[in-house]
Amino acid sequence: MGKRAIRAVDGGGGVGPLDRWEGFGARVWTARRQHSVPLDYLAAQVYVTSEMLQEIESGALDPGRRVAQDLDRVLNCGGQLWDVWASAHLATLLQGRVTITDVLPEALQVRAYAPLVLPDPYLTDSYAAALHRLEAPMNLPLSTDALVETSGRLHPTGSTTSHCLVVDETALIRHLAPAETLRAQLLHLHHLAQHDHVTVHLIPATTGPHPGLRGAFWTLCYSPARTLVYTPHPCGTGHFHRESATVKAYTDLYSTLQGVALPAEDSLHRIAELAARLTPSPRQALTGH
Repeated sequence: MGKRAIRAVDGGGGVGPLDRWEGFGARVWTARRQHSVPLDYLAAQVYVTSEMLQEIESGALDPGRRVAQDLDRVLNCGGQLWDVWASAHLATLLQGRVTITDVLPEALQVRAYAPLVLPDPYLTDSYAAALHRLEAPMNLPLSTDALVETSGRLHPTGSTTSHCLVVDETALIRHLAPAETLRAQLLHLHHLAQHDHVTVHLIPATTGPHPGLRGAFWTLCYSPARTLVYTPHPCGTGHFHRESATVKAYTDLYSTLQGVALPAEDSLHRIAELAARLTPSPRQALTGH
């Protein structure tokens, strides 16, 4: 469910996590009382225990996006309660040192652009290992945090997060690994895109100059009004941006890139074609050449 106990930690004189979640809990309590909804009834409607709902209302628990959305819906808050949750969740997360793996689980929608290599969540383990071997000689030893960041793989089954990936075809055909590893990666990406909440758009290698060539980025939406931008770094943890102007610039850029890319169905056909090119011929399979 994504729930977390809240630690009363504040690095300075500002608002700490406990204060944020007390504010959210107070909003839940007030809305429940205004609508005369018994605690036990509301808990059953949002699929939590009465004890857990009491913890949420007291500010001791981050309920996670799913419960926050359900509370907003059942209490008829028109998205306001959900938005308060998203604001508190992001502020709490970003107060500490976090990686992309930390911020992914509660996102409503993840949109990633990959001009050079596929992002880590969409990689097979063997392809990720091949990338690491290539990068290791040129980089400083990866910190523990960086290693954790590369470990988060996408498992679509049961996920409530919507993923959209725009990737340059060159990122898929660059031979960074043995042919069988690359083929397995292409088939894995093709398989991921079969799920209803995963969409892949391919920018053909023949496409002319277009915006976004300078680097990869992600946008992560937590509520209709709360979006986070992530820009990866080649040597470990990247940067997170919440400024409204920056978020708008990247969301607009992503829309432009989707317009440059092939439609989802055409992209799937193209990925399948690329994988087929790497399939060994019958003679190669028999001789190993």
